[in-house]
Amino acid sequence: MLATMPIDDQPESHTGYVRDFFALWSDANGNGCNTRAEVLIAQTLAAITRHGSCTIDSGSWVSLYDNGTFTVAGDLDIDHVVPLSEAWKSGAWQWDAATREQFANDLGYSGALLAVSARSNRSKGDKDPAAWMPIAGAQCDYVQRWIGVKFRWSLTIDSAEKTVLSATLVGCAVASQPVPTKAIVTTSSNQIPAPVTGGNGSGDGVIDPDYGTCKVAKASGRGPYINGVDPEYAFYRDGDKDGMVCE
Repeated sequence: MLATMPIDDQPESHTGYVRDFFALWSDANGNGCNTRAEVLIAQTLAAITRHGSCTIDSGSWVSLYDNGTFTVAGDLDIDHVVPLSEAWKSGAWQWDAATREQFANDLGYSGALLAVSARSNRSKGDKDPAAWMPIAGAQCDYVQRWIGVKFRWSLTIDSAEKTVLSATLVGCAVASQPVPTKAIVTTSSNQIPAPVTGGNGSGDGVIDPDYGTCKVAKASGRGPYINGVDPEYAFYRDGDKDGMVCE
């Protein structure tokens, strides 16, 4: 899988990342349990307790990154093995909103999401394996998950990242993760970040990304958009019917 991945040694050129571009946590199958709850249920080593529709209270979990054992669900984060910001600069900057949501809530590959200690998740942050690794005994599992996620979602790697992944795999006796099926990735020209200058609305001739909500668009310095003037107007709901959105 690693050998098939395209190299991009300028990932930082793909700017414009906003966490809200990745919708969390959804209930894709409509069973009342969102993605966080589904991961906690799948990874517990003991019976869980819950309240409400599906809020998990207790169980037994081992945090891969630091080998800590936890029984209170609130002490755990659900970690994206490949962080959202890493996914963005590795290819998700091109995706449409639905694909980003599917990535952020990927229950189709067991390697993608992990219940880990909040402390280890904060330590990891948005770093890649060239900048951060879990405890020694977890590194083979971790890099195989990382490779699996990037392979599944057709994401790029950079040269430093590939060097570390390759070197770590040399010391791994067995494959601990299955080869995932490829995810269907849909790109959208509206999702590619607009230039820093221009693109703010009012007939400037530059099509901005579809930010999903006016809140995100405005936080990115975009808008207002006027009906009949800016094509971006169609991306948002004109609640007050005044012919202007994101004002």
